[in-house]
Amino acid sequence: MVSGLIFGLASLFAPQADLPQVASVQHELAIYAQDFSLDPQRVYVRNATFKNPSPFLTSGASTACVVYINDNGDSRRVWSHMLDGADAGLQQAFATFSTGHELTHCLLAEPGQRVAKRESLERFLGVRFKNNVQFEETYGDLVGLAFLKQQDPEHFQAVFDRLKEIRQEFADRDPEHDSSAFLSEENSVFASQLAARKTTVAVASNP
Repeated sequence: MVSGLIFGLASLFAPQADLPQVASVQHELAIYAQDFSLDPQRVYVRNATFKNPSPFLTSGASTACVVYINDNGDSRRVWSHMLDGADAGLQQAFATFSTGHELTHCLLAEPGQRVAKRESLERFLGVRFKNNVQFEETYGDLVGLAFLKQQDPEHFQAVFDRLKEIRQEFADRDPEHDSSAFLSEENSVFASQLAARKTTVAVASNP
């Protein structure tokens, strides 16, 4: 299964920002794996130039998961649009969130993870996702935000607000990535607890 952070934005004409480096994503992989139940030994980070406007793509399977930093003209325009002129500190915060989002796809590709996490999150939210793509993108956003808040709480709110804008802005052309109805700090905390290493979560309905 190949997952991407965001699609449908190839027509944007914005300044081209540089995407994160492989070494930076690998560094954050080590941090993510300390807190979340992901086996870092089965995750690989690679550069790519796919003809896809998504800055990040993830190919996850039960044996291994590859996170691609997809560096081409369209993906840099998408990345620039997401950053929307942000300063260097906020750019790094977006990169941290994006890494957390993609690594959550890797977590869900491990045996037994996707079904259990989807059932628990649906119960908590009181919804049924249309399909696994909508679930994974929502879950990836929520855990990615939680990862960002752990690493860079100063920039959390700015990334949260911008992410919600992006998801709403492109909801019509990319409905499976539209997590905006579910983005909240409470939901992010719950999703991160589901993903946490050595943590048991009592699942209850979201009031």
